[in-house]
Amino acid sequence: MTTTPPEGKSMGTAHVTQPPLRTACLPAESQAAQGNPVGEASAQGPPDPGLVPTEGFCRAIAKLPTGVTVLTTVTDDAPVGCTANAVMSLSADTPSVLVSLGSHSRTLAAILDAGRFAVNTLSWSQRALTRKFATGTPAERFAGVPWRAERRTPVLSAAGMALVCEVGDTATLLDHTVVVGKVVWLRDTNAAPTVLYGREQYPLGA
Repeated sequence: MTTTPPEGKSMGTAHVTQPPLRTACLPAESQAAQGNPVGEASAQGPPDPGLVPTEGFCRAIAKLPTGVTVLTTVTDDAPVGCTANAVMSLSADTPSVLVSLGSHSRTLAAILDAGRFAVNTLSWSQRALTRKFATGTPAERFAGVPWRAERRTPVLSAAGMALVCEVGDTATLLDHTVVVGKVVWLRDTNAAPTVLYGREQYPLGA
């Protein structure tokens, strides 16, 4: 299992002192797939000069606390996945979630091809997996990581909460693709999840 160096603690709240995770504002996987450094114009052309600077926007939006998840699916009988924080509930009447990934994301392509995916939340003790699934190739990220198949979808054994979803509607918006996931299976252990704030991870309820 991947481990991390000790973190500092202050006022009962610990935080990660490693290099910060990128947020949905700067999806590491889609940036790597495109070969674009942070801040470089995307394939859609230069940014609208009437908009705020990308760097300033990303610094500001990082102050919006979000959950940290690992999205997983399967392709060619091999599990793949990536870290994502742009995940939200959509409906309780028809249990469903929305996830957003860069349109060039390799995990997104696998999710759309498989027609199903899982949302995995990780406890503070398993927080190293959020970084593991943000680097390397989607398949390499599973090296040494325990998982089991649920509804033909890989679910991380360490997940405090996991949802298996079938792909519903999709929409391409700017440089991202939004996917509706219809929840067909869930596991909830009541383990407190890790929260991303200011590009650092914090334990919820510490």
